[in-house]
Amino acid sequence: MDSKDQVKSIRQVLRRVTLAVPLLAVGVLPLLAPSSASAVTITTPAQVQLNSLSDSVLASTIPATGSADTNPYGIAVVPKTMGLLVAGDLLVPNFNNATTPGAGTSILQVNPVTGATSVFYRDTAGASTTGPVQIAINPAADIVWVGDYGSATDASGNYTGAVSNIAVIAPTGSLLKTFTSADTANTPAGSWSGVWGQAASSLNGKISFYWTTAGNGASAGGGVYRLDPHPTGPTNGQPLNATYVTLATGLPTSGMGSNASNAAGPQGMVFDPSNDTLYVTDDSNGKIYAFADANSATAAVTPTVIYSGLNSPQNITINPTNGDLLVVDGATDNTLTEITTSGMMVASRSLVPTEAAGALFGLSAVTGPAGNLIIYYTDANTNTIHEMVSPSGSFGTHMVGSDGGVFSFGNTGFYGSMGGKTLNAPVVGIANAPFNQGYWLAAADGGVFS
Repeated sequence: MDSKDQVKSIRQVLRRVTLAVPLLAVGVLPLLAPSSASAVTITTPAQVQLNSLSDSVLASTIPATGSADTNPYGIAVVPKTMGLLVAGDLLVPNFNNATTPGAGTSILQVNPVTGATSVFYRDTAGASTTGPVQIAINPAADIVWVGDYGSATDASGNYTGAVSNIAVIAPTGSLLKTFTSADTANTPAGSWSGVWGQAASSLNGKISFYWTTAGNGASAGGGVYRLDPHPTGPTNGQPLNATYVTLATGLPTSGMGSNASNAAGPQGMVFDPSNDTLYVTDDSNGKIYAFADANSATAAVTPTVIYSGLNSPQNITINPTNGDLLVVDGATDNTLTEITTSGMMVASRSLVPTEAAGALFGLSAVTGPAGNLIIYYTDANTNTIHEMVSPSGSFGTHMVGSDGGVFSFGNTGFYGSMGGKTLNAPVVGIANAPFNQGYWLAAADGGVFS
């Protein structure tokens, strides 16, 4: 390839970067030049990573046998093989049945390698898991926690969340315990008003579970609670000898929460063991809250709003390759957004762009055998689960200053720079050479350095 072709190729790259400039809010940042006021605009490493993911349908979430439940609202990745559970498999709750919001009763198990599915648990009696929303599994995989909106209905047949519960299911797929306001004493008032989000933590030898409430037809939700089970501890009259801590009450519910079709408030949750913080999305106000010391707090804490301005954030998870937060957001679109724990949006990608808004609910992320990122999300419009996979191997980005200095981020290689050398004109762009063979630098006068 001669120098004219090289310049043409780099200009094509620069044209794509220029078109991306209006997307500053979703992760395109200016590079500060090391010794000059002029700079090159380039996407963030997080945006590069999200853009690199290939997206494909993994499986249908409609059970092959029994009731044709729909609307997959959550995803949990099995951490350890035990009973019917296989490490790496996915558990997906179906919130609706074939016709009615909140009437689903099935939890599907999905093999992410083959796409094969089976029913892990189904509530045939209509008492334990009606309207399963979210799932949490502790690291030992000895119990599965399922938040259920509940079987109570109003005069119109709408599920109201008035008898919400948390079902505790064994790895064998059998029901162990049920936590409700009726059989669980000493839980705070309102703590069972439309149970929704679920999360688990394991820190300093202590395992805890968390849930949120999105409200019901009788009372508002807006609470975040921690449950500390102690199966072998002193008998205290509670299921699994559990104790409880109210982390927050009165978070916005937007005046909604009257039934399964419009429940809103604190929704998705994820615990970060690196800083003992619980992150909670609230789709009634578009915010993400951080609860510090969530695993160790003995009383309510004041949550910090780390980000606001999302449309309708649902589930949230941690990007295991960089520690950022991944959020699915879908009231007016279907977007996957990446936000740092300090509250900076660094990447965004539209998912299922041809579908109606409101498709995205379940979300989880893991690393593959090669350390590459894998994201799973559910599509409630098509009742499917998707897998987004990044290529294994090199990941990261290069940035260049106007003096020719090159900076490498991630595990991309450094192949030299023009920093410290005399240039006839400033460098204005950088582009990867074909076949990962380094990079090209383009100067304003048409010069190319490789």
